Amino acid sequence: MKYIFQRNWFSSVKSLGKQQLLAETNLIGTEIEAVGRLVIDKSTFVIKEAGWEVSRSPGGLLNGGRDVPELIGATAYFNAGGDLRRAVGGEAGGLARELLAECTRGIIQAETFLYVERGFGTPENYGAYWEREFLNSCRYYSNLDRISRRWPEYVGGYCPGTSLYKRAKNCSVFKAAGKTVTSGVFSDSFHEMNVWLEISREGTVAECGGSFLRAPDQVCFENAGLLGRLRGLTVSGLSKKQIAGVIGGSGGCDHLVDLVNDLFRVLENLPGTIGLKMGS
Repeated sequence: MKYIFQRNWFSSVKSLGKQQLLAETNLIGTEIEAVGRLVIDKSTFVIKEAGWEVSRSPGGLLNGGRDVPELIGATAYFNAGGDLRRAVGGEAGGLARELLAECTRGIIQAETFLYVERGFGTPENYGAYWEREFLNSCRYYSNLDRISRRWPEYVGGYCPGTSLYKRAKNCSVFKAAGKTVTSGVFSDSFHEMNVWLEISREGTVAECGGSFLRAPDQVCFENAGLLGRLRGLTVSGLSKKQIAGVIGGSGGCDHLVDLVNDLFRVLENLPGTIGLKMGS
């Protein structure tokens, strides 16, 4: 196999004094290097500062960056997508919005350790909030009668200090015998999983697989069995929403959807990796 491409994401959320949080997402890989950041109020998640920067890109076409005052006053939480689209739209080919969306996802995960600031009082109250508001949102929250431990039990041994949350993702691409093989790894403070895909000359998923190493409960590990549904799908043009329809939703895993979507987008945009132009 010939190793031809990689892309790495690293996101973190940390306390910035007593009242604020800094969420940052770094992207570095074969063709690009970039960063996005949000500074938010620790209690309300209202954005105080925002910005992005691309320091390396193919031909320098995406290079640049700016502060994004248009996001000040918006809330970095669920349904922030509309605010991000209005504020940065297609800047840097859509990468600016993607970086800031990754920051927002990190903030949502870090909320686990901000239950006092967010007004929940106890970890148990916060766990109950998620069980009520996000019932049937994924396999875990669709099978509360089957799980062996609640969320507060799972995170009870964590001692995050000022660094509240971390997430790393990797996408690697190889070529061998007329096929493309890509692998992805997702590892954050609460989950760890991997996915591999073998792509045919025609640009479809020929074989696939993956596994979970860490997750809140054994019921989450069942999500690895959903990957077989990807066989036969055409990579190019398949949206994240469509991927979620296959391996996400009430019986799936949003983190798995994110990882597979990252792999599909890399393959779709990397010249010579899918379709008849692949070669050997």
